[in-house]
Amino acid sequence: MLNVNYINPFIGATLQALEMMAAVRPERGAPFVKTGRAARGDVSGIIGLAGEATGSVAVTFPGTLARRIYANLVGEEAGGITEEVCDAIGELANMIAGGAKAELSQQGCNFQIAIPTIVVGKGHTIDHKGPGPCLVVPFTLDGEEFWLEVSLAG
Repeated sequence: MLNVNYINPFIGATLQALEMMAAVRPERGAPFVKTGRAARGDVSGIIGLAGEATGSVAVTFPGTLARRIYANLVGEEAGGITEEVCDAIGELANMIAGGAKAELSQQGCNFQIAIPTIVVGKGHTIDHKGPGPCLVVPFTLDGEEFWLEVSLAG
């Protein structure tokens, strides 16, 4: 069963990480339960979560937006979905999981986060290993959407 109290720390950490890393502030959309395994984006950073709460979190971007975040971060354009762009998305996923972990630990929920995994390609899939459903939170940034996926139960 998905505990909705787990979701808000991930949303807040997503907004904070993007402000810090890329100097952008996306708008949050209405969350929905994910059906199927397909990712909506072209580049996903995925982090496993274990301990009191188990599952995973993923942030998935269209390629153009992943490249823009990278450009904002380092001050130079990427010519595609390069290793450096993937590293930036992995670091962003790490910051989101770490920020949420810090907030949740203050609420008495302790868990460990794994090293990020990056998956690239149109139509790739994300297998959330958690025991519960996956909630997707869409965000919009200058007309482009990206998605935060949280599957966490405790």
